[in-house]
Amino acid sequence: MNLSITFKGLNAFTAIFLLFFQPTLSSQTIIIKGVVKDEQTLKPIPDVNIKIFGTTIGTATDNNGRFSIKFDKFPTILIFSCIAYEEENYKITELPKNQLEFLLRSRSYPLKEVNVTSQNYSFLFKNQDYSVLDYELMGDNVLLLIFRARLTKSEMVLLNRSGDTLVVSSMPDVPPSRLYKDFLSNIHYISKTDYAYQVVYNMNDKTLDIPYRTTIDSLERIVKPFIFQISNRLYFQEIQVNGLGMAIGFYQKGIGKKYIRKYFNEKKSSEKMDDQIFYDKWNGLIGSQIPSGDENGDLAAADVGKSPKLGQYMNNFDERAYQFEFYNMRFPVIKVADDKIAFFNFGDDVLEMMDINGKTRKIIPITFHKESVPKFDTLSSVRLSDSGWRWGNAILEDEFNHNVYATYSKNGMIRINRINLETGKIMRGTVIPILFPEKMEIYDGEVYFLNRGKDENWKLAKCTL
Repeated sequence: MNLSITFKGLNAFTAIFLLFFQPTLSSQTIIIKGVVKDEQTLKPIPDVNIKIFGTTIGTATDNNGRFSIKFDKFPTILIFSCIAYEEENYKITELPKNQLEFLLRSRSYPLKEVNVTSQNYSFLFKNQDYSVLDYELMGDNVLLLIFRARLTKSEMVLLNRSGDTLVVSSMPDVPPSRLYKDFLSNIHYISKTDYAYQVVYNMNDKTLDIPYRTTIDSLERIVKPFIFQISNRLYFQEIQVNGLGMAIGFYQKGIGKKYIRKYFNEKKSSEKMDDQIFYDKWNGLIGSQIPSGDENGDLAAADVGKSPKLGQYMNNFDERAYQFEFYNMRFPVIKVADDKIAFFNFGDDVLEMMDINGKTRKIIPITFHKESVPKFDTLSSVRLSDSGWRWGNAILEDEFNHNVYATYSKNGMIRINRINLETGKIMRGTVIPILFPEKMEIYDGEVYFLNRGKDENWKLAKCTL
């Protein structure tokens, strides 16, 4: 690919003409127009940054990949940069007769066997005056909390999945704090006064209605323990045994509370015991200083930060291990069908598929949460640690079709891989083409996320998986 326009290949007369008449050309304003396309698909690329080397002059391509840029002398070098594409430099030494076409090469990432870099993304909300404070998916629509001027001006905006505005509404109580979605997918607006207001879209009147108000403490006390509903059962998950165990169960009218699966992480318990013996031997007795939490071992009831001597005996890494890894292990429990529940037992490296009564239907070994992929994994024979990708410690569920995804991170990039619930293997994944995405949610094969560049407002984007 050689789009540079240089003296090479010009005849002698043309070269001499350009050489002697350069001062005349330099004194004029030169305008270059062009279009930037993907080298493989030949589709136009929007939002490509174009700068003149050695200056602060720059521009960007529009939605059709087109741009124009002014400069005052030849030769000049244009620098093209865009996330998910290789940076390219082009030297221009004469005024072209026609519009120039520039081709950018898609950046390749490691683990090509399981990665696809998606170019199919768009911004649903991008405004230079307003910033997105929070968002939640509301069925086929998206509810945004937007603000400007230090929260002094804020609104709720309901968009459809194409980014079209359906409703703009003021808040019942300001300043805003966040949005909250409960296990039944009801959306609540939370103000800084700690009041919670349920938000309902009235399709007939095209309005956002507020049917009731409560406090956030009351709301979370009622709904937070639950994870999903199947028929007339409300399923819950509890942390037990000082965070080293968990239990799954449900509430049902006429039956009450019933546990269907309990798990105790013996490996972590053994590791904790070994660590305590070490610290007891070298640093004195510290076992009594590790908070035990409430009767279920939930550290929310015991303020870890108020354990004054914990940090005196452990370095930062050890303290983090106790507080987060040991006490707050994540064992996602996800409803994948009306008669099927997936329990991600990361402690034993298995995926347990259960029926609604907790009876095990299938136990599937899993390795995708490990730092490296074993050689016998058919998807890849390279180590994730060697390629720079790290397990993101997050499982994302598609609310629309109940597909389940694993996340990986590398230098600000996020890769999302669908998990095959029959085999436990990760399938082909997608690298989000925008760095540092925040608050990712998936619906109907699209991932939604917040993003902010330097000196920019928060934007809401979506990307096809």
